[in-house]
Amino acid sequence: MNVNFACLLLLLLPTFLRNGALVYFLNAVSEVLSYNKDTLDEYFNDINYHVRVTPQVFSLEKMLNDKCDPLLRRIYIKAVEPEPAFYFTTNKNPELQYFCDGEYFMYSTNYAYDFAVYVPPSLKSEDMENYIYALLDKYKLLNKSPKIIYI
Repeated sequence: MNVNFACLLLLLLPTFLRNGALVYFLNAVSEVLSYNKDTLDEYFNDINYHVRVTPQVFSLEKMLNDKCDPLLRRIYIKAVEPEPAFYFTTNKNPELQYFCDGEYFMYSTNYAYDFAVYVPPSLKSEDMENYIYALLDKYKLLNKSPKIIYI
């Protein structure tokens, strides 16, 4: 939300107090308020974009390891690494490629996910994947979409 603190402070001030020195002081205060608001907005947007190491992430990792890999505990959660786009000059696979500026390219799908659950390949099966997704849906991080990656 865009807030003009200078106008807001001036409007909140009674009319008989609106002289030159006080207006300059309120303009200085409004600059500080606007800087603090921008800094806080940037901080909270960064928190919402990245998955941080929080107690909720630790408890989600612990729950997945307890349910799916209790002995070796090899499942962990990290932020998804973006994949580079692949560019092609011919259309060999039309389902995965899109035409843009005279070239075909395959877009990266990792931008649609907020965090990745890294699972060892020995646990790879359709039943286990469905079970992990069910557990993630039940205990997942708020407003975050997961992706299972086998390493």
